[in-house]
Amino acid sequence: MNKKITMCFTLIAALAFSTSVFAHSVWINSFESHAHKSRHAMISLGWGHALPMDDILTSPNGRIAIEQFELIDPNLKKTDLIKPEFKLSTPDLTTGNFDLFAADLGTQKIAFKKDSAQGVYQISAMSKSTFYTQFIDKKGNKRLKLKPKNEVKDIKKVLMAVKYQAFAKSYLTVGKWTNPKPLGHGLEIIPRTDLSNLHIGDLVEVDVLFYGKPLDAKAGSMDYITAHSSSFGQSDGFSLFSYIKKGKAQFRVLSSGQWMIGVSHKEDVTKDGPLKNLYGKANQVYHGGSLTFNVK
Repeated sequence: MNKKITMCFTLIAALAFSTSVFAHSVWINSFESHAHKSRHAMISLGWGHALPMDDILTSPNGRIAIEQFELIDPNLKKTDLIKPEFKLSTPDLTTGNFDLFAADLGTQKIAFKKDSAQGVYQISAMSKSTFYTQFIDKKGNKRLKLKPKNEVKDIKKVLMAVKYQAFAKSYLTVGKWTNPKPLGHGLEIIPRTDLSNLHIGDLVEVDVLFYGKPLDAKAGSMDYITAHSSSFGQSDGFSLFSYIKKGKAQFRVLSSGQWMIGVSHKEDVTKDGPLKNLYGKANQVYHGGSLTFNVK
């Protein structure tokens, strides 16, 4: 891999689409505990912009439905995790100063056993494929509907019409780390570095696949990954940045704590292109992917 091409530590704005709801990311929080001489992990889902928790999945400001939430053992056996219920949240309590919302982030405990299979456990989440249409209505109000634009009434001007699906992964290691196998996500970040024992300054190398094929930076797309942490960049809205070249990218972790790698890939919808079945329903199709891990 050509490091001059694939490595770039330029600080950039992390929110490439700051005015749109799909600027939100979906990620998995996973934290291991050894406090009581037994090994377990606490996991949950994140949604929004800031690690580890930013917003609720069913927020009136932008919501997302989780279609799959799974734990995959080292032998690739899948176990369904508890999925959050999907419905628009309304306040459970309203005062003159604030609204109070109950939150379901899919928080649960994974308790390993003495004879648990050794190796890497993959935690996987996938959202439902959803349409987002942002528009100005005939009264001049800015509105957002989770429908294709051809099903939305009262449109004066379309601001955004996209179809979006998000994929998220994290890992738990029992015993020795082994490089995990792809899970077949539409957009997937796969580490080629041992994420179970990372320290400040270590190089993290990843493969990025789009429906199983290496994603590549081209003039039409210029795909890249971003990487940030609750202890680096996030508070200022910046990330590390690396172009994806032949499906590969890399960066060095610069602080301890929880890190997230993110990637977004856009495809335009045209009348006679490969996505012609979506013509009139959406202008673009976006896929988002995230990978979270912890640095010592």
